[in-house]
Amino acid sequence: MKCLLKIMILGILLSVFSSCDDFLDVAPTTNVAIPSTADDYQDMLYPLSAAYSADAIVGLMGDEVYWSKNFYLTQSTDIFARRAYLREDEVFDITENPGAWSNGYGLIYTYNKIVDEVRELPGEPLGKLLKIEAEARLYRALNYFHLAMMFAPPYAMSSEMEPGIPVVKENDVDNTTRERTSVHEVYRYILADIDTALKYLPDYATLESRYLGSKLGAYGLKARVYFNMNKYPEALEALEQLFSLLNTKQSPVGLKYEILDYNRLAWKNETEPWQGMNPAKTFPRAVLQESENVESVFTSELNLRDPTVGSVTFFPMNAIFVSDHVLNFFTEDGDLREKYMFYERNTSGEYWDQDAPGLKLKRFSYSNAGVSMPDVYLMAAECYARANEVENALEYLNGLREKRIDREKYQPRTSSDATQVLKWILEERMREFIATGHRWYDIRRLWDDPVGSTMIEKTRVLDGRTYPLTKERLTVRIPEYVMQYHPDWKQNP
Repeated sequence: MKCLLKIMILGILLSVFSSCDDFLDVAPTTNVAIPSTADDYQDMLYPLSAAYSADAIVGLMGDEVYWSKNFYLTQSTDIFARRAYLREDEVFDITENPGAWSNGYGLIYTYNKIVDEVRELPGEPLGKLLKIEAEARLYRALNYFHLAMMFAPPYAMSSEMEPGIPVVKENDVDNTTRERTSVHEVYRYILADIDTALKYLPDYATLESRYLGSKLGAYGLKARVYFNMNKYPEALEALEQLFSLLNTKQSPVGLKYEILDYNRLAWKNETEPWQGMNPAKTFPRAVLQESENVESVFTSELNLRDPTVGSVTFFPMNAIFVSDHVLNFFTEDGDLREKYMFYERNTSGEYWDQDAPGLKLKRFSYSNAGVSMPDVYLMAAECYARANEVENALEYLNGLREKRIDREKYQPRTSSDATQVLKWILEERMREFIATGHRWYDIRRLWDDPVGSTMIEKTRVLDGRTYPLTKERLTVRIPEYVMQYHPDWKQNP
């Protein structure tokens, strides 16, 4: 029966995401199972927890990966992916209902339903109901965060009243009179959801899956939100709470949270580089049963390989390459990420795709766009550097580097110059988070940063033509399909 319910719930979701008369047309179909128990509402959550995260479009617009020439030139069936890649003003036309918008709000409707209803169930343990509600709030905050990072201006560049994205607080699908909520109010709402969730979440995920909500994941997400608001003291406070939890309490199911030491990976061959280890369980991959991925704190998938619109795949494995811009930051001898993350030239001296002047990524399909241990280490390092606490910053920076550099060649970074340390940290983020969505978010928050802005490649040259990344295109324009139902909305520039 439980399995049947899950299938029916997923059927509802498929119907939700496949139609749209308004920007949020998510009315369920008739003759479907109606949740009536705590387990039913819990089953609504878990198929959804990985269903939507950062959209693949964030991998198209950054500067760390690129398509092969043959692929982007033939990307004609579903042209919006090519428009994003070329950073055009209009990515979506009036005929396109993009999942980047509708999937996010479809899930938010479901989370709203859980939050509104689950606490009122009769005859159920209150603690169980509060935990389910808390997880729904955490997932809702995550979805709003990813939506804001696409369709709302960067927080640090916005005024108090500048329009962001609509905040839908109820599960009433008949309400079509919605307004764009200000950027600042959107972030206040996200943080409020996280803080409320923290009251009722367990310290750690209670099942062997890092998709499940926990205080550890909530603190990590809270830090991530503040970090991308350029509020580094507040981000550091959340990170310190995360580390305190890690240091004082053990996971009841034995889940480990640590940085994977690449020195412990045994090389086999190019096709199967990890001897004796399932690569699906190592960073940056994220899969549903990823309890052995010790780096994952709160898993949220970014599907770089499989998302299709029509018949065209955004990122077929033979089309993704690492940009020269990022490769130029791999200057340290013995960086094991080059060995485990990139394909080298073939035996004839050619690249895997002859049109591509770079190294091809390997084994990148479901990246973790959520919170990982390398993520929290580098966020902590940057926050400390910006606070001029250089010693603490270096501790976290070197804590990651020693697990990524060949131990026979590793030399810890040392400096008393906070600006130099910050530069090292930002470079490390570029090396560590290729094809995870992090880079696009970093570009948004570092656009005006005195140090970080110098590391952004703001032009893309294809076939002798230059495609610039402008400040305006840090924000994706709201799909025209949505705008036609809301002509009173102010469109993004």
